[in-house]
Amino acid sequence: MSAREPGSGEARGKVADLFEALPTLRRVSHPLLSGRSIRLIGVAAILYDGEAYYFFEVNGPRYWARRPDGTLSIGIGGIGGRIEQGEKPLTCLRREVEEELGTGFRLQLPERTGLIYRWEVVDWLRLGSSRKHPTPYFVNLLPPQLGGTDTPDYLAILTFLGQPRRRPRRGDLLGLLTVERSALKALFSRAEWPLEEIRALPGVTFDLAKDLPAGCVLRPVLTARAFRALWLAERSGTK
Repeated sequence: MSAREPGSGEARGKVADLFEALPTLRRVSHPLLSGRSIRLIGVAAILYDGEAYYFFEVNGPRYWARRPDGTLSIGIGGIGGRIEQGEKPLTCLRREVEEELGTGFRLQLPERTGLIYRWEVVDWLRLGSSRKHPTPYFVNLLPPQLGGTDTPDYLAILTFLGQPRRRPRRGDLLGLLTVERSALKALFSRAEWPLEEIRALPGVTFDLAKDLPAGCVLRPVLTARAFRALWLAERSGTK
C-alpha cells in the first residue's frame, strides 16, 4: 500500500468495519481481534511479475518529512488507495492498481495471512482462502490517530498479493520502484537508505516523474514497512 497511508489518498476518507470487509476474521480467536473495534482505512497490494520484481510507490512531496537535522525523509509504500463509501476492498484495489500502474492484476491466494502489529508479525492466520472468498497476504493493525467516544481500538490496512497482467508503467505516481527478488535481502537489511546508496543497489530501479532531492533518505512506510517485517520473519523462522 502506498507510502501516503494513512494520512493520504491510500488511507484517508470513508472508513469501514474490518470484520464486515473480511467476515472470516470473525472466526479467529486472537486478543488483537476478538471483541475489538477495528476500522478498515485502506487496501494495498504487493505485486510481482514473472521476472520476480516487486513494485512500490515513491510518495510525493506532500508526505515528505524534514527531520531536526535537516534530512528529508521520503517514504516507499505499496500500491493501493482509500476505500470509497460502499466499495469492496478488491474493487478499490483493482481501480487503484489500474490508475497507478496501468494494468490489472491476477490475485494470488496465500496459504496463510500475516497479522502485523507494531511492525512485527505477531501471528499467522489460516483463513481458508479461495477464489470466491480471497484472503489478504497480511493485515496491518495501526493505532488510531484521534481520540473521542467512537475511537476504534485499531485501524487496519489489508494487503493482497498479486501478479500484474502486463508490465507496469508509472501512472499517477511521483515514482515507481522495482526490486528484483534477489535484491530484497539487501534492500531490507536496513530500515532506510540514503538516495545515492539505494540507487546503486543492484536489482533496484527507479522510474521518477522528477528527480528526488539530493541528500534525502528513503524508507519503507506502512505497507512496505509491514512487508519488510513479514519478509524478515519468514526468513528468520521466528514465525
